[in-house]
Amino acid sequence: MRARASWFQRRRSSLLAGALALLLLLTQALPQGVAQGLEEGLSTGLALPRGTPTRPLPQSSEELASRSPFSQPASYPLDQRPDPALYRPHASWIGRLILPTVAETVRTPGDWVWVDVEQAPAGQEALIGRRVRLTWAELPRLRNLVDTVTTPVRLGQAAREAAAAANVVPSRLDGRLAVGPLQSLAGARPRDDMTVRLEGVSSDGDGLRIRRPPVQTTGRWMGLVTVLGAAEASGEPQLWRVRHYDAGRHGFVGPEETIRIPRLPPDRFGRVMLDPAGLPSSPLNAEGWRIFGAPAADGVFTVQALQPRALTRLNPDRVVRGTAAGLGAINRDNWSAEALQRGSLWSTALVPDGGAGLPLTRVGQRALLVHLFGGIGGAEGEPTPGWTVTGHFAFGEAEVVRDPLSGEPELTLRYHQIYANNPNGIVAGSQDWSAYAGSLQRGWVGTRPLSDLLVPLEGSLLDALALQAEILSARYRSGDGSGVALVTPATSCVQDSSQALWIALDGLRQQRRRGSFGADTRLQRLAEGLDALLTPFGMVRADWRHNAAVTLSAGTGRDQATPMGERFVSSQRLAAVLLSWRSMLPRRAHDGMATVFLRAGLPLWILRTNQIPGADPSLAPLAPTTVLGRLPVVGTLLQRLIDALFPPVLGPPLLQSVLVLAVYGALALALGFRSGFLHGPWQWRPWPVVLRHGLALLLMPAIGEELLFRVLLLPHPLEGVSPASMAAWGALSVGLFVLYHPVAAQFWYPRGRAVFRDPCFLVQCTLLGAACVLEYGLTGSLWSAAGLHWLAVLIWLEPLGGRRAL
Repeated sequence: MRARASWFQRRRSSLLAGALALLLLLTQALPQGVAQGLEEGLSTGLALPRGTPTRPLPQSSEELASRSPFSQPASYPLDQRPDPALYRPHASWIGRLILPTVAETVRTPGDWVWVDVEQAPAGQEALIGRRVRLTWAELPRLRNLVDTVTTPVRLGQAAREAAAAANVVPSRLDGRLAVGPLQSLAGARPRDDMTVRLEGVSSDGDGLRIRRPPVQTTGRWMGLVTVLGAAEASGEPQLWRVRHYDAGRHGFVGPEETIRIPRLPPDRFGRVMLDPAGLPSSPLNAEGWRIFGAPAADGVFTVQALQPRALTRLNPDRVVRGTAAGLGAINRDNWSAEALQRGSLWSTALVPDGGAGLPLTRVGQRALLVHLFGGIGGAEGEPTPGWTVTGHFAFGEAEVVRDPLSGEPELTLRYHQIYANNPNGIVAGSQDWSAYAGSLQRGWVGTRPLSDLLVPLEGSLLDALALQAEILSARYRSGDGSGVALVTPATSCVQDSSQALWIALDGLRQQRRRGSFGADTRLQRLAEGLDALLTPFGMVRADWRHNAAVTLSAGTGRDQATPMGERFVSSQRLAAVLLSWRSMLPRRAHDGMATVFLRAGLPLWILRTNQIPGADPSLAPLAPTTVLGRLPVVGTLLQRLIDALFPPVLGPPLLQSVLVLAVYGALALALGFRSGFLHGPWQWRPWPVVLRHGLALLLMPAIGEELLFRVLLLPHPLEGVSPASMAAWGALSVGLFVLYHPVAAQFWYPRGRAVFRDPCFLVQCTLLGAACVLEYGLTGSLWSAAGLHWLAVLIWLEPLGGRRAL
């Protein structure tokens, strides 16, 4: 029996591939109606009931998708290879990770997994089709970092509850005593279906060693095609006619081919992740689609992921010049109604003041990627509790490369996904665009609006951020030993991505202090701006600081001050949430970081897609929002209030505030004394009386009137309104502020009628209103405008005799 079981285990992939080939042949031999019914039954989960957004199925979306043969790795035998003139390897090294058994890990301790090699570079082709051991390179720093995130895994009540709610949890890791980042990646899903790209590879006898973490990817081959239409004569609804790109003639004039683009089963909410029916009619079809996949058992190339080529070309649709205009593009245009048309793609370059060229133009250039996605609206959309669309946030990296299919320089995109357990089986870690966004099984490009913000930066910060994101991703996969990572106000995609960025910046600061990293004034300014965003009260969360010490002590830059073996921590305290409140919602963090980059003089590139290809009328893109953002007026006013309450008030804005106060004071005193409205003697009442009176004046009129006439009425400087528009809003603010005083005297403050109708007083009101508008426009701070207002009123009422006039 053992021998038979062993034989079956060895031949399982071949048997499954043979069964699929037989099944596909049967569908061709059967009458057209029968064949189509069989094919549709397979592609829709064997006639399972269909879930809805309000009544989802009890199974996870991962389990439902896996019931299609086109989601099974065995459906793509390695002996089937596409035409090399039309397809290229997706990467030099690609393999499928296999979790070793507990017995195997006992015999050979350490963080290692098996890998079924699917692609290998020239000279290593003999490894294709073999199962070899994959582990880390022998580097002390790398070994220390792996040890730091290695943990025993015990699935507790939280993991069981997450699984009961149809989330995918790493049940195969339960009870293991030393789970490292490779094993947590291989065992993240119920089956061995984790396909990765390997980088920094070296051979080690019968195994492979890597210097960098694997990158999740989809499809071992890629092509560049335009879709002509359905292959109706075939009788199989999954087959499509395409024409390949000819690099020599720079167009889609290559051979025509019939390929398979499967429509995978709907997820537990009844949504198909990407419906290929809209591809031929999409406006993006003219520029083509990059397809990723492999030949199935019947030899037909089967698409597993696709990407609109227009997304990665180095020619933006629009160039916005000027910092203020760029801020407006981020805060308003990026998620406007026009930019949310289903099936559309937008590419916008933002060039700040003093900038000249476009952000990315040369092969080899790298950029930070700041990712944000929105919600799913429409009849089949998801709920938006609290009038808020939270969305999702991640960092990543873009690089300009020479595309092997077109021969042109184009972008490649990868994400550092710090992703909680979820029904789709999306696994935290580095992910290629094909795995995260373009996958037909679990990619978001077909159902959500996506925004990728690209910022050209030097490699040191990008490398440091990638390392910290990998550490946090490994912690998410293991749940720090609990097997589950859940979203809370203190720990989430955006909070922990921000933690990774802060630790990366802290590590670079440590290197600079020791002189091991050169001084870069622009990077320093950028770091200061990001610090103000990530730590709005100037205090770092205790768990972030502790985790930085643990990480950096493992060899990433800091002296060995923290004892090895100390574990990471994650705080859920209210204080932790308050100390990092700016990074609590994805939209707030995304727009805030874009503002910091623009103000630091860095050009940006925004890539926006909306439910590609957009043929499903039951879906609509929803913009991510801040708190109550789906209530148009309330959401805007609340955001203005928050921005005005907690602005950065240090550095040049503080100096500008002092200058505005000095100029205003000189003008107000000169005009007041010349007109006779102000008069001596300059005399203060006893200080206890002044203090008590001053506190009352701070609340009203200073804070109360500034909230009404400046904070809630004027666009905040972060909104990026043009100077001309801001001047018009400012004039309205001053006019209403001046008019308010005689109206108040008429209806609810009769003791002020004589003064509030005095033309000299109204001139002083105009001057004060203009000064407060200017103050607020420069700083974006309620406190600076209210401080100026309070000081002016206090001096007029107390030493200059204004109280006697009322």
